[in-house]
Amino acid sequence: MSSSFHASTVDWLGAWIAAGQVKPGQAIKVEADLGEQLGVSRTVIREAIKTLVAKGMLEVGPKVGTRVLPIKRWNLFDPQVVGWLSRSGLPENFVDDLLDLRRTIEPMAVRWACERATVEQVQAIQQAYNALERAVDSGIDYNRADQFFHECILAASHNQFIEQMVPALGALLAVSFEVSAADPDELRRTLPIHRDMADAIAARDAARGVWACMTLIDNADLAIKRFYPQVMADKKAS
Repeated sequence: MSSSFHASTVDWLGAWIAAGQVKPGQAIKVEADLGEQLGVSRTVIREAIKTLVAKGMLEVGPKVGTRVLPIKRWNLFDPQVVGWLSRSGLPENFVDDLLDLRRTIEPMAVRWACERATVEQVQAIQQAYNALERAVDSGIDYNRADQFFHECILAASHNQFIEQMVPALGALLAVSFEVSAADPDELRRTLPIHRDMADAIAARDAARGVWACMTLIDNADLAIKRFYPQVMADKKAS
């Protein structure tokens, strides 16, 4: 079985389900029908379904067939799952929960980064900030630069659970940044706060770093509440 066939089939099925084409509790098409639609074998479909079962999106039973599970059962710490959900527009309560998650994890990660970051990690955070500053000036790929900046800080927390969550948290952060960055003034307004956070980590000033982190999240919350409906409308129209 070609890995590319498997990957593309998983991606299509995952995005199809995340877009709400099949509602939770409903059965998806039989393997033969899906295989014919996608131009792949039943084996490829079967393996793709196994992958989505492992991600919590589907369940397979002898009498019920292959059914879609409620979103609360999906692995929302799987970057691929988050990516599929974000393609068609996330429900507003998902974004609210994401902000709650950021408030729970990021300030403590900043505090630990102030206490535990190595010299090399402090330098990496400063370099990530410089890249962020350049992205604001050029207007190119700001979201990716912002995401990388925060990922560097999470990694510098030296907490093995947070470090293992960095890929998933990065995907979740990308969703938050995409919405909050819809405000063109938000980028320049928050750049000095990013600078404060980077400098606080370099100075081992945990109080200043945590304050900057919470300020960034609160600003994102305000921007999301203001611009979220238009961002999602544009996404669904595209």
